[in-house]
Amino acid sequence: MTVRDPKARQASSNRTRHLTFLSQFLARHSVPLSPEQLAPAEGVRAALATVVALLPALYFHQAVFAWAAFAAFWCCLIEPGGTAREQFRILGIFTVAGAVLGGIASLIATSPFWGVLPWLIVTGLFVGLAWALVPSMALLCALLGCVMLAGIGFPAHTLPDALTISYAFGGGGVWAIFLCLFLWPQHPYAPARRAVGGCYRLLSVMAGELAAGRLQETVHRQTIRTAIERARGVALQIDAGHASYSMRGRLIASLAGAERLFTAMLAVEHLVETRGLDFEARGTLAAFSALCQHASEAALAPVPDLEALSQEALALAGSIRVRSGTISELVATSARTLGNLADGLAEKARMPFDAEAPRHVARLTPVIWRHALRMVVGLLGTYLATQWLSLSYGFWALVAFLLVIQPSGQTTLVRALERVLGTIGGGVLVLAVSPFLPGLPEMAVALAVFVIGAIAMRAVNYTLLVMFLSAHFIIVTEMTMPSHGIAWLRILDNTVGSLIGLGCAFAVCPQGVTQDMNGLLRSAIVGNLRYLAAVLNGDDTLTTDRAQRQAGVDTTRAEFARGSLPILGGLSNVGQESEHTHKLLRSLRRLSGEVTLLRFDMAADLCVPDPEAAAFWQTKADSLAAGEPLAEIAEELESGKIRSEIAALERVDRTAPALSETLPKP
Repeated sequence: MTVRDPKARQASSNRTRHLTFLSQFLARHSVPLSPEQLAPAEGVRAALATVVALLPALYFHQAVFAWAAFAAFWCCLIEPGGTAREQFRILGIFTVAGAVLGGIASLIATSPFWGVLPWLIVTGLFVGLAWALVPSMALLCALLGCVMLAGIGFPAHTLPDALTISYAFGGGGVWAIFLCLFLWPQHPYAPARRAVGGCYRLLSVMAGELAAGRLQETVHRQTIRTAIERARGVALQIDAGHASYSMRGRLIASLAGAERLFTAMLAVEHLVETRGLDFEARGTLAAFSALCQHASEAALAPVPDLEALSQEALALAGSIRVRSGTISELVATSARTLGNLADGLAEKARMPFDAEAPRHVARLTPVIWRHALRMVVGLLGTYLATQWLSLSYGFWALVAFLLVIQPSGQTTLVRALERVLGTIGGGVLVLAVSPFLPGLPEMAVALAVFVIGAIAMRAVNYTLLVMFLSAHFIIVTEMTMPSHGIAWLRILDNTVGSLIGLGCAFAVCPQGVTQDMNGLLRSAIVGNLRYLAAVLNGDDTLTTDRAQRQAGVDTTRAEFARGSLPILGGLSNVGQESEHTHKLLRSLRRLSGEVTLLRFDMAADLCVPDPEAAAFWQTKADSLAAGEPLAEIAEELESGKIRSEIAALERVDRTAPALSETLPKP
């Protein structure tokens, strides 16, 4: 890895920590911020696609041709990355289906009031039930729903007018596909690299916080676990065949390394909480934090210097004075793990990793049906509200509702707040720059800037995406259908749609919070007991990783759902039941830390497997999963009985630092 100026590195580190602190704070309150996902190059490409597609509307002075610009922008927004085949499949479906649905919607828009209502019902069912599909297809259906609603704002009184909308949309989509796949293809694995790099950056921050003695309780567990699972989902979308296999394997192996470093940091956190932190441990953790930051930079680089990273990691591991059962031992093991991983990747060796893709079954559960019903009721209510208020651009409110409403009321609350704030920000942004936009050329430049911002921020933060997105649509409307107060109308429409979405989430088929919370707690307990059984049984590394990952995911879901208003930190969920839930989740976190310490002791040959105990806890987990009452196991967890039994297991004292690596060197 190249050596940089120390002052520049310190300044970069400070900026990273400020961004990470902000992203952690927002993530704790269910508002994600992922600065490593910033994609300016993709934004510039989208700006070119959108501005060029808008030229026919400006040249012929036909607002209907602006559908080409909408299609081009939406294609760039939904562009999935990965192989050209996957991109063509998603973008092709969107272009063809969008052209057909846009034309049909424009014809229906000329119907009387009662004629539009069935179309809204069909749209609500289509988008609501699509949540049963895989995320990529659910997103595709959501954008097609936006097309179905936007068409209501462009009534076509004749069939040729409707065909014009279809041709414009199809032409814009074909132009975007041609640009994205042939003229200006981006690196297909850049989103996955950014996601993996983000995991190591968060590990760097976690190690630095531990070195400073700041225990963030659930913050690191939630943010890093979420980041790893998000990155894993992106990496597994890469086609495993042909030339993509090598890159897919490298990314998933890098994630496996991040997973195991995360495991070690959880064990360190448990040690800090139970035994304290001495000066030597602070120094080793600070050095390891810097190492993880360098690993993040290597993951982001198209051609990383893996040999230098390996040398740095192994040098750090060799410089640490190891004592059995200490933080130093865990840090040394982690550094050696990272060094061996970098060495193996540099030699293009096949590393052992879990490449099992998550299985998805399209099932129409009661939750999905409730969400579809909310979607239908909300769209009808929003349309009635726009008619009553005589909103000039009522379809904006419909689209806002469609994108705000989520199956979870808590998530809808956050999404509604983000969309309102983003829309206000976009409107203010346009009003601020309007004096500097006297003509179409200047407005086209502003449009390009806003599109760059929207696409660059699409995976960073939803509020920032909506801010630039709103500014983009306001400018396009000003250029093609100029009228007074468009920015304020956009703010009003989005606020109306967001508020109706929020009301529907909590008023239409409200979710049983207690029942769902009990189910989440049961899943978290079962997952942690199965992780304990896997460790006690001495299962292979990949099997144990899978059990720990599932336990972490289930516990994180329960922690996020504990508060009924996550934007306020869950403070609204108070009382005896909430205190009991908090205590149980805290006990689960401590149990996970003790099990992770046991896992490292077994890897270091300090403790032998206990198949009999493993079978007992596996049976207990299966019984709880089948519906056995939680009272008894909850009492044992809260009293610390299970944790004490694990801590009391016989360990072999060891004086020689013969550490076992969690990722063997190829």
